[in-house]
Amino acid sequence: MRLLKIGRDATCDIVLHSEKVSSLHAEITLMNSGDILLEDKGSHNGTFIQNQAIKPGKPVNVRRGDAIRFADVELQWSQIPMPEDNSAYKAIYGIGSHFNNDIQISGGTVSRYHATIKVGKNNKVYIVDHSKNGTTVDGQRITPNSPYRIKKSSAVVCGGVPVNLKATPVQWPSEGWKTVLLAAASVLVLVGIGFGIYKLLPGMGDKKSDSELYSRYNHSVVMLVGIYHYEVQVGDWTPEKFVQYNNVCLQIEKINGQELYIPSQVIIDEKTGELKLSIGTTSKELIDKTDKTGIFGGTGFFISEDGKLITNLHIVKPWLENKMTERLQDIFSKNLAKYIEVMSSVKLSQSGVSAGLLNPSDLSAYISKISVKGVLDYVALIPNGEVYDPDNIMKCRVLSAGEDLNKDVALVQTISKRLPTSDCTIVNVKDSIDVSDEALKVGEHIYTLGFPLLTSLQDKQSENGIQLLARGGSITQILNEYRFGFDAASFGGASGSPIFNDKGMLIGILNSGVSATQGFNYGIKAKYIKEMLDSPHVK
Repeated sequence: MRLLKIGRDATCDIVLHSEKVSSLHAEITLMNSGDILLEDKGSHNGTFIQNQAIKPGKPVNVRRGDAIRFADVELQWSQIPMPEDNSAYKAIYGIGSHFNNDIQISGGTVSRYHATIKVGKNNKVYIVDHSKNGTTVDGQRITPNSPYRIKKSSAVVCGGVPVNLKATPVQWPSEGWKTVLLAAASVLVLVGIGFGIYKLLPGMGDKKSDSELYSRYNHSVVMLVGIYHYEVQVGDWTPEKFVQYNNVCLQIEKINGQELYIPSQVIIDEKTGELKLSIGTTSKELIDKTDKTGIFGGTGFFISEDGKLITNLHIVKPWLENKMTERLQDIFSKNLAKYIEVMSSVKLSQSGVSAGLLNPSDLSAYISKISVKGVLDYVALIPNGEVYDPDNIMKCRVLSAGEDLNKDVALVQTISKRLPTSDCTIVNVKDSIDVSDEALKVGEHIYTLGFPLLTSLQDKQSENGIQLLARGGSITQILNEYRFGFDAASFGGASGSPIFNDKGMLIGILNSGVSATQGFNYGIKAKYIKEMLDSPHVK
């Protein structure tokens, strides 16, 4: 089997030069049987067969020569490879994570159609790699798209995941009996068991270089963007009792140059910290005004094939960190108190409003009734390597987020419940997380990947899209029950970045740092990620 990516991005197998074509627009899968499958990958302007749009995310069978159009670009069938000549083989077996394969294996680094095993008519067996993350045989990485001879005893590893050849349906040639000394066999068995236990012990596996970790996880980490506002309520104030401005903001006309102004919606400028009043703006209008690219951002990383990802609690509830709800409540309470003071010394008839409705003693009761709450309008992701553009943003929803910033973790999922691109991999939190205290020792090496300063460090004109930054460092302190310190340089925007140790195990999530000085950053311990996944917060 062979997978062909089609789109505007330069990394696609077939690059289409049209602004109406999405970065990853569609995929064509060439099956071993000769069948051809076409799938639209959620493109902005659609994929068409004989001018009929196909449903995104649902593969359909096509035939060579069909009239296929991607947005405004017609498919040139000369770009699609002809079926392979497999006449020299008597059996073919696909290996990969997709259910269409004869040998299905799972893992975030395994491609959907990772490799193919072919059995020749001379009974010799070959493996052909088609993947992004590669295939090794007996520890040696094989050349992609080139047959490599294997035996039943060969150690085949696809994208870091071992393949048990003996358990596959492959018909192997007879190998005959080999004489093995019983004592030697016993020793090998014991050594194998010991090595297996050694590998299973937390933190006892092979060390991973930073470059290996980057190769494994650079498509697991995404940039997050979002929009939020504050809602303000003042008891049971109604338009009948007070003048209402534009049906949104409660305002009483000026008296001696003073006015009472209690907005029902407030927006914060994340860059300047400036308060902005939103007059009658809906969540949809806010999203449109910011071109879907948001007014705040951070980092997250995928943990499942159905689009679940981990980030910080303060990313999806920014108001918890900046304590702006308390600050706004104080501001509006003081404004109301100041206005009451002015009103007490002014003849209310001058305001043109009935004195009976604006009695200062009545207004005073509302000071304690002012309440402010944060509201998340929108959170979305942009995959590493994608162009920073509204068409490449995938909307998400929050699945689990508490109120305790000590446990600064949250669970988010794509609305489509899928990964945004076929390149995306996951951090396997079932097998690759270490929540033990032994995993956090001062001086131990760590590695983190994220988007510090968000788009400030990005070339927005680059066809390569946004690029995450990866830095290595060491654990510098165990701060308290929840957090540990490390010295890998980072900055705002990297909140939500995964932190790995030198065994490739997830040991924490970056959540804060000292902005004025590099090398003083902090992470939340991985055990709170596991705790949230085991017992999600009720939404």
